[in-house]
Amino acid sequence: MKDVVALPRYVAEDAPPVKLPEGKHLGAITGVQVSPDGHIWVLHIASNLEWGPPGSCEDIAARLPAVCEFDADGNYLQGWGGPDWLPRENGLQQWPKQEETIAFDDEDTLWVFGADVSYDHALQRFTRDGKLLLRIGKFDETGGDDSKDLLGCPTDAWHDVARREVYVTDGYVNHRVAVFNSDTGEFLRRFGAYGRAPTVSAEAKENFNNPVHAISLGPDGMLYVCDRKNDRVQVFDAVGRDQPEFLREISIDRESPFGTTFNLVFTPDGKFMIICDGNNSHLWLVDLAKWAIAGDFRPPDSEGAGLEATVHKLTTDRDGNLLLARTAKGMERMRYFGAAA
Repeated sequence: MKDVVALPRYVAEDAPPVKLPEGKHLGAITGVQVSPDGHIWVLHIASNLEWGPPGSCEDIAARLPAVCEFDADGNYLQGWGGPDWLPRENGLQQWPKQEETIAFDDEDTLWVFGADVSYDHALQRFTRDGKLLLRIGKFDETGGDDSKDLLGCPTDAWHDVARREVYVTDGYVNHRVAVFNSDTGEFLRRFGAYGRAPTVSAEAKENFNNPVHAISLGPDGMLYVCDRKNDRVQVFDAVGRDQPEFLREISIDRESPFGTTFNLVFTPDGKFMIICDGNNSHLWLVDLAKWAIAGDFRPPDSEGAGLEATVHKLTTDRDGNLLLARTAKGMERMRYFGAAA
């Protein structure tokens, strides 16, 4: 008799998970995280009228600041960030020209990223109220996969608080995971696809492609890396190791000009991984024990593919619900109801 896998079930809510102040808008939401206290943190493209959901593109002044904090009930608490948030250096703004995503760590700090491939080559760490703690890399300057002090449009990070190490997916220009001291920014090590040295060319599957888009710690203690344009997730035993060990990979083989593995989360029971096939607005369930695709589902209003339907990032709240950052549709929540055969 064939085993029946009980799959987790998600149901979309009609109302958005956050409430905006009257007369205010969010631009295209590119990042969403939940802090340890259950608050929802949103990063959106705040200074570019070409990016945003319907009704958000009339007036820049009506947009909220780039980083917004909402409480667990969705009430707006504060916002900060933007082109003039930090003092300019050599005439250059010290904020991304195009906001990409945020990572929230277990030390109550945020890591902010940009996606302008000609400029956003710095990773910055902030307190909850927007005080700059650390900058790794330099805006408007990149140095390739061999550089120890410059980045190539980084995209995401996981912070090993205990070891004081931050693992950075680097990125839209480079083809590596780079590891730095999270207090000083000192370069420690790097690795590419299959744990090998990263290469300049990312045309072959033997290398990470652009972008190396996201990194997450799995329930097994392994690091999961989204090699987006190569349509795969690679898994490494890398935490605290000088030389990471490649363990396995899984591919999402669907047509997409932007790749199929935007980022991922895990179900509360640690049995499934959910991969965000962003441009196709598709969510894939991977049975971690069998290391195989077990099912799939889509959020509402996901007909077709392209920027109009994109789920750029997703995360989970403390109850396991999915929070979806959809660039042209705002933010949505899908309630988690556990496994259903």
